[in-house]
Amino acid sequence: MNRHSFPARSSVLDQLLHVQRTDKLGQPFLLAGPAGSGKENTALEFARLLNCAGPDHCSPARRCESCVKALSFQHPDIRWIGPAPAAIKESEVRDLLAAKMDNPFFHPPYAGTSFVSIGDPENPGPLTIRSLIHFLRRRAFQSPYKVAIVADGQRMNQAAANAFLKTLEEPPPRTVIMLLTTGTEGMLPTILSRCQKIRFEPWPEDELVAVLQGLAEADPATLAQAVRTSDGNARRALDQLQPEAALLTRWAGRLFQWIGEGNRAMAAVAADEVHRGLMGHAVLPEGASAKSFEAKETAQRRSRAMQLCELLNLHFSDTVGRLEMGDQWPARLPQAAAAVQAAAGRRRTATLLRDMELIESARGDIDRNINIGLVLAVLFEGLVENAEKDQSC
Repeated sequence: MNRHSFPARSSVLDQLLHVQRTDKLGQPFLLAGPAGSGKENTALEFARLLNCAGPDHCSPARRCESCVKALSFQHPDIRWIGPAPAAIKESEVRDLLAAKMDNPFFHPPYAGTSFVSIGDPENPGPLTIRSLIHFLRRRAFQSPYKVAIVADGQRMNQAAANAFLKTLEEPPPRTVIMLLTTGTEGMLPTILSRCQKIRFEPWPEDELVAVLQGLAEADPATLAQAVRTSDGNARRALDQLQPEAALLTRWAGRLFQWIGEGNRAMAAVAADEVHRGLMGHAVLPEGASAKSFEAKETAQRRSRAMQLCELLNLHFSDTVGRLEMGDQWPARLPQAAAAVQAAAGRRRTATLLRDMELIESARGDIDRNINIGLVLAVLFEGLVENAEKDQSC
């Protein structure tokens, strides 16, 4: 995709540029906020602007050489790394960066189960902390600043974190280091204390609609619906615009109904289908085979399972909203409005909130590489039991 900038959060970008103008760039940054809130693209846009040749040599219509290289992930003085398999190849990294050029919110499926690792001393690999340290030790090749961006910094393993600590304590001159994280739990306190923390909030709906209009081919109503169900997560909104998203939404709706009806058999079948990477047979288009929508790689299956959990949670969230606000609740899933209304008539808010906690916990377990089928089987059984308890009251 031919872009002129990265889709940054403008308010945070202004804050970062103010730090640069006041000559306070020596301390590393920690950009913290929920997934899909724009941390990575804000960091990349800041890196681009830091090294831009300036208004006399660069404009949106004709970018300078530095900006062209930054936007294509080919800048010699800007380095991005993130969680990746230890044996990832240079060609796979090129494919990853190409995907990020095409979709600035792209997140590889393996990111949720991989780590930012230290790397081998002799051959550290392209997406490791050792390779980043080597990069930062070299003088800038053509630009004012060396910029290092570490995505999903909370997934640095202990060896990588310890190795990076010295660099964070004493960054080389004219370098900018940005750690991105969805949460600080498990991160070394010594790393956190070295960083300037900048907080990100989910995207406001109007801003996210404006950003996605240039990234996705969707009619305004479909785009608005995707944003409404994303909770300010740009990555999730884009996922909702993918071809299989409509099937997953329908599948989550069927699951929601089966759980409310106490249909353990169908819920168990669904858990098994997700585990095997199949799309639910109950929502397949007429004449389509399960194989045509099969997620063959483990990372893809995990990603699909997590997305299904998120969509299921939306149904429970809409039910809570309906219970508490009645007709005033703006349903985020209009196609499930009837099922949500029916569920609201037989469920209790307190139990539904516990259900939502169970779903989010299951999503986290899947993210941590626990067996998909087992996690979902236990989850669906617990949700059915809670529905039965509410209906017996």
